[in-house]
Amino acid sequence: MKITLLNHETVDQKETIDNMHSDEFYYSHLGLERALSYSSLKWLLQSPKWFEHKRRKPTPETQALRDGKLVHTQILEPHKYDQFTFVDTSSKNTTKWKLAKEQNGASMTYTLKEKYMCNRICTAFLQNDSCTSFLAGASEVEVPMLKEIDGLAIRGKADILRPGVFVADVKTTNDGLNDRELYDGTLKNQFAYTVEKYDYDLQAYLYTQLYDVPDFYWLVVCKTTTDIGVFKASQETLDSGKAKLEASLALYKAFFVDELIDLSQYHKQGTI
Repeated sequence: MKITLLNHETVDQKETIDNMHSDEFYYSHLGLERALSYSSLKWLLQSPKWFEHKRRKPTPETQALRDGKLVHTQILEPHKYDQFTFVDTSSKNTTKWKLAKEQNGASMTYTLKEKYMCNRICTAFLQNDSCTSFLAGASEVEVPMLKEIDGLAIRGKADILRPGVFVADVKTTNDGLNDRELYDGTLKNQFAYTVEKYDYDLQAYLYTQLYDVPDFYWLVVCKTTTDIGVFKASQETLDSGKAKLEASLALYKAFFVDELIDLSQYHKQGTI
């Protein structure tokens, strides 16, 4: 099967997906000029100008992304964990840290403090039967996918996939996993606010479409308490994600395909 990328290049889907197991290929070769992703669709929702900025000038890894990569590797691909270098230093301003970063690369160099944080989170996850049950049986990990949705190439990488059944995504949070009582007396978990804040509903719906599965789960570890949350995306959440996907694809087409709107003239308007 052939896929047409955003730059109009035509590629073989299976061959490209095989190559996507390489992080270099996935993030660099198949970047914003060739395929959209959950992250780039989220940027479009924030602002087409922000999307264009990120496309022109990629920003360095945030600490949250660094922490997430370490946790994902230890849980999902422990055989790759030895590739990281851990430095016994109290500051990233020391010569020792700078030398290690220069020798091993910034993205592969961590402090021992970061390692201990990761170990604490991963131990909580791997000791929890509800979490590890998602890794059992026919489940696969770190599964890449490339499809055209509404005529646009979109890439993804599922943390955990049970083909035809579900996608599960491993998350960490600083916001806690406590239930909050609403005005009508019902309870709402704090993670529901995190889903809204970071557009996780968009990712949930997108991945059900990319992988052709009915269900999406978040497997969440709170960084402070190491509490565990296992949450299934509701139909309401998936519907919300669908609306966001449709809106973000419409924005991409209007500004970057059909060029119906001059980006320099983009603005918000209304009465406040």
